[in-house]
This record gives sequence, C-alpha cells and structure tokens, in this order.
Amino acid sequence: MKQLTTNSLGILIPMVGGLCCGLPFAGKADTTFTITTTTADAFVAAGSPGNPVGTDLTGLNFGGAGTLAIAPAGSPKGEFDSVIKFNFGGAISQFNSTYGAGNWQITGLSLKLASNFGVQGSQPNNGIFNTINGGNFGIDWLPNDSWVEGSGGSMGSPGFPTTTAISFNSLPTLLAGRDALGVFNYTAPGNNVYVNYALPLNANLVSDAAGGGDVSLYFYAADSQVSFLFNARSFAQNQPQFLITATSVPEPAAMILIVIGLGGFVASRRRTRL
Repeated sequence: MKQLTTNSLGILIPMVGGLCCGLPFAGKADTTFTITTTTADAFVAAGSPGNPVGTDLTGLNFGGAGTLAIAPAGSPKGEFDSVIKFNFGGAISQFNSTYGAGNWQITGLSLKLASNFGVQGSQPNNGIFNTINGGNFGIDWLPNDSWVEGSGGSMGSPGFPTTTAISFNSLPTLLAGRDALGVFNYTAPGNNVYVNYALPLNANLVSDAAGGGDVSLYFYAADSQVSFLFNARSFAQNQPQFLITATSVPEPAAMILIVIGLGGFVASRRRTRL
C-alpha cells in the first residue's frame, strides 16, 4: 500500500507541475486593436477623353481629395488606383503590454472601408469619378513606405515627377517588390456603411505589421466592372480602419518547464511498471 502511494505521487507531482506551467499563457484571451484612420492616403488617376479634368492625369496628385477610388483602365473616366498607409505602433504597444514583448503573435488582419458614395449606380458629385458599380478589386502589400501623400484636391495639383507627391507616374517605382494579398468583391452597401475585408496572414504583411511601423497597401481594379469610392482620412467621418488581432504564445522558459514536467511524468510511469 505504501509503495502504491509513492508511485502515485511520482505521477501526480510532475503532472500538476506541468499543468501549472501552462496556466500563465493559456488564460489570456485574444486582443483586437483598431487603428481608426490612416497616416497617409491618396488616389492616383490616369485620365481619359471622358474625364472633365483631363485626358492625362498621370502627373497630378490627389492626396487631399477626401476620397479614394478604384476603377479599371477602360472605364469612362479612366483608371483609378489608391494607396493607403497605417502605423502599427499603438497596436504593438498594446500587445506588448498585454502579453509581454515577444509573447504574442498576430492571428487576424482586416480592413474596414466606408464610402460617402456607396449606392449602386450613383454618380459622385465630382465628375472626375466613375459611376459607382460593384465588381472585384485587388489589394497588394507594398515594401515601400516612403511615398508622400501630397495635398492635391479633387482637381489635382502637380505630383511626381514635378514634385515628390505621389501620382500615377510614381507607380512603377512604388510597386516594385509588392506582394499580392488577394482579390476581393465589392458590392455597394449604401452610403457610409462599413464593409469588412479579411486579409490573409501573408508573411510579409504580418512581419511588417509586427514591426510596429508603417504598413502600406495598394488598391486596384481586378476586373473591368468595378468602380469603388471609399472615404480617405481627410474626410469628416468613417475613415479607413485596420483591425489587428493577437493571441498569447508560450514563453520559452515555460515551454522548457513543461517539457521537464512531462519528462518526469514519463519516467515515473516507467518506474511504476517496474
């Protein structure tokens, strides 16, 4: 009877120790941080014969226009692409405070976009833009965060190469090394209604976000139908938002203790069998 009690303790003690080691990191729930607006954003336009601003808008900057736009090259008002930049410093600071530096990992990334012109078939007040239409658009991660937003309004002002402000002419340099994040569907939801777009956990995007600095994204038409406007940071409300979710991971020291505890459990079971 005494021998049985000793063997039982030899099994239970390492087991309990191993379980206790797991408690500190297992009990913390996921945390989501919302970046409520961009630090820079702008649309760029190619122009067309049907565009009231001009047939060639490639050298103009629209960084202060208050809206962002996506449309294909064959659309009546010409091609529109957009670039946005978020800073992840606040999110990373919160995750480090909640879990401890290095004790968390990103498990979810998503964008929320809304438009002052979000009704199918509606024509924005400014004739530079195409009629709103559903379709598909692409999002790419950009390794280059050095682009300059500029302050050009909806009629544009001189951009690259005349100034450093982003323009359609900036794209060949800006898009070097980009990484595709996927194609997304736009269905006009109504005015100022947020739509959530879940992004993949792309290695470059996750690494960039976890670094706590700026993250830039490029938006473009992925079919011949889409015409999508969404609010820029300079608009009065419902600016772009970025949601980041993180969860705790075991500390290396805790993992070592768990392994030791499991090793003790296995050894005690062997002694019991003997």
